[in-house]
Amino acid sequence: MQTLNPTLLRDLALCEGPLCVSLYMEMSAGGGEHDHIRIALKNAKADAKAAIADAGADAAAVYAVQQRLADLSYDDVVGGRDRRVAAFIAPDRTQVVDASFTETSVHVGTRFRLAPLLAALEQTPDHAVLVASSDRACLYRVTGGVLNLQKVADMPGSLTEISQFTDQQEKGNIHGREDSGIPASYRGGLVGPSGPAGPTGVPHHSMGGHDWREDHEQELRVYANLVINAAQRHLSGTSTPLVIAADERLYGMIHSSCEYPFLVEEGITRHPVSLDQEELRHAAAKCLHREISKRRADAWDKVAMSMGRGDSEASDNPADIVVAAAAGRVAHLFVQSGASLPGRFDAGNLTAEANAGGADDLIDRAIIETLRNGGDIFPMEDRNGEGKLMAASYRYPV
Repeated sequence: MQTLNPTLLRDLALCEGPLCVSLYMEMSAGGGEHDHIRIALKNAKADAKAAIADAGADAAAVYAVQQRLADLSYDDVVGGRDRRVAAFIAPDRTQVVDASFTETSVHVGTRFRLAPLLAALEQTPDHAVLVASSDRACLYRVTGGVLNLQKVADMPGSLTEISQFTDQQEKGNIHGREDSGIPASYRGGLVGPSGPAGPTGVPHHSMGGHDWREDHEQELRVYANLVINAAQRHLSGTSTPLVIAADERLYGMIHSSCEYPFLVEEGITRHPVSLDQEELRHAAAKCLHREISKRRADAWDKVAMSMGRGDSEASDNPADIVVAAAAGRVAHLFVQSGASLPGRFDAGNLTAEANAGGADDLIDRAIIETLRNGGDIFPMEDRNGEGKLMAASYRYPV
């Protein structure tokens, strides 16, 4: 079972095939080996089996989906946080998702039904937290509100790990002493034995001596670069939001060196030693919520202002939005969670119309086409006082 996140939603939107089953289930209250969970699954599978039989898909697709449905077990669905579990089944995939939604239903078609999942996007998505101080560096993944420590290749555990490799002859020494040229320098391995004032060396008193404070600053910058580079490599290929937690000095160095595209702009600028894990989790969630809320508010402002002006850079007409989404023009789409609108869509001619007898759901089609073309999806919820089903801002006018 996987917790819903934007990456998973986009992945589900890309799936298309001869037979796709979306199964939204409510698991009764309780836990462990409880018969009511097994009964709920049994009833949902029976409804899905009947829907598959009436779908009229080709025999090979029907057989493959029925086999995957039969294999869906108690262990696959137990443990949903809100006792809501969705299963998405196609001939070549089975995806079980832990998410919040209001309906329990079965949908069969050539694509998955995704509209009921939008309400769950209001929740805190899975994310990562990079914790860094001179004494410690580590990366957590936060899944379902639980911090999971990651094993990150090449991430130094502390500043000490890189400070011991210092070319004192060229860079000076953070203790105010220069290397005397003994073999145990950077060029020959680890620095030599330390005295009470630091590594053994020759005190420098010349006007041209190194400033140990500048050297220490440089070492801190090298450390910051190593830490963020290791975290970026670990998260590469994902769209996991990243929150940085560090004291202000180190935070600034890490933030300025970060090239990760999903960095949360506002981080935690308290020394990590002052935060226990629960405080760290709450602080990271607040940073994430503020960024998500700001992005959502900025996107809605574009929609509202355009519609107020009456220009062609936004629309609340479902048919127009579906056509624009299929053409890759929708930048931001707001949808009423769980909404449905029967209609017809012609992908070849890029036309759409709302029609009670139509075989397409225009809401789901707008969601899928927007996600396929890199647009953002937001739940509309209380942002719309006129009962509209969806609204969108366009990348460029018609």
